[in-house]
Amino acid sequence: MIRNYRVTFRAKGPVPTHEIREVFYDNHYDVIGYEKVPAIAFGDIPEELYENFCEMMKAFDEPSLNLDHVDYLLKVKKENERKSNSN
Repeated sequence: MIRNYRVTFRAKGPVPTHEIREVFYDNHYDVIGYEKVPAIAFGDIPEELYENFCEMMKAFDEPSLNLDHVDYLLKVKKENERKSNSN
């Protein structure tokens, strides 16, 4: 599994808010999940906090993810897997 931080938003939300979240991918770099709670930089010492913050800053190097679209794609994938398993 591959993970990184991404800027995310909900296009259908009441207020368009962008947040940084941890996102998980399969080996083909397809999104397989994401953290429901936005990310918070952390570290036991300032150097660890800085490293974590730098990882989060890389989120701005990738296109923003529309979580409404991601949820739809995950739902379709799950339904297709269920159908293929029932055959």
